[in-house]
Amino acid sequence: MGMGLRTFAMMVLAFAAVIAAPFSNSAFIGASATAAPKATFNPQIEGTYSVQGVNPNGTRYSGRVFITVKNNTAFFRWEIAGQTFHGQGPLTGQKLVIDWGEAQPVIYQINADGTLFGTWSGGRASETLRRIN
Repeated sequence: MGMGLRTFAMMVLAFAAVIAAPFSNSAFIGASATAAPKATFNPQIEGTYSVQGVNPNGTRYSGRVFITVKNNTAFFRWEIAGQTFHGQGPLTGQKLVIDWGEAQPVIYQINADGTLFGTWSGGRASETLRRIN
């Protein structure tokens, strides 16, 4: 028994809908879609901090860190032993990943008491930032 043109056309449309569904929002008709939340910065991280740290070779260092936030990016300026270093990066929750031009970033955890604990050099070095003002 032959298939009518209308039946054939409906089968083609149904097949096309099944094939296209993974690439289309039409599969979610009636479902409410929400955008992923944007990274937001806690304005309380802005300020001047003292820094105490340990280098990968075990030597200790100290200095100051200045943090500013602009356009959803945290900017860091470290002043340590007469040298200045710069970095920047986004905040994700209580984590702050700062690219400072080295192979691996400084990864900070923002603690409830307002201190920041960071590791760098693949976890072989660390530092603690405490707010001065």
